[in-house]
Amino acid sequence: MNKAQFSPVSKISPPAKMAQGRNLTGSARHIRDLTADIHASIQQWNTLHLQGVTLLKNITLAKQDESYSPSLQELCDELEIICNGLDDVVLNLGQITHQMKITTSLDNSTHKLFATWPRTKFGQVAESIYNAYSREVKVKCKILEDAAHYCSESWKMLFLASWVHQPLLSEDLTVLLESMLIETGHR
Repeated sequence: MNKAQFSPVSKISPPAKMAQGRNLTGSARHIRDLTADIHASIQQWNTLHLQGVTLLKNITLAKQDESYSPSLQELCDELEIICNGLDDVVLNLGQITHQMKITTSLDNSTHKLFATWPRTKFGQVAESIYNAYSREVKVKCKILEDAAHYCSESWKMLFLASWVHQPLLSEDLTVLLESMLIETGHR
């Protein structure tokens, strides 16, 4: 075997790893900051979601018959505040998505901002996340509208299960978000 045919391998560090020791600038910095904003918005969603679970459980316990007690109205008012907060999170995600798409479209260079993703993928992922959360907030608002009007166990369980399991937020979204966090050097 001829050892001359094998040359030493030199590994080139991906741009994200090289950038950890220095400050990012320009589009890369903006995309990295917007990715952090998406993550923070989803954390805020999760906090509100869990508060809503507790309130919806209390609503299902309070709604035992066709009557509407003052305590039930109070719980519904609190759940409405939660839904408004979730709606604000979705509006924020929409603004972040818009900024992400504009940032990636303004810079026409062909080099990658970080390690592997093309520029356009950041906007696509942000839009996917926004669209899913936008659909889910509509479901939660519909639950808010109807939860206090049904007293049968099957309806109450449907509302609670729909709120808890968030059927329109697939596991793929978590993978996309984590991938974006890894790509931008947050993880």
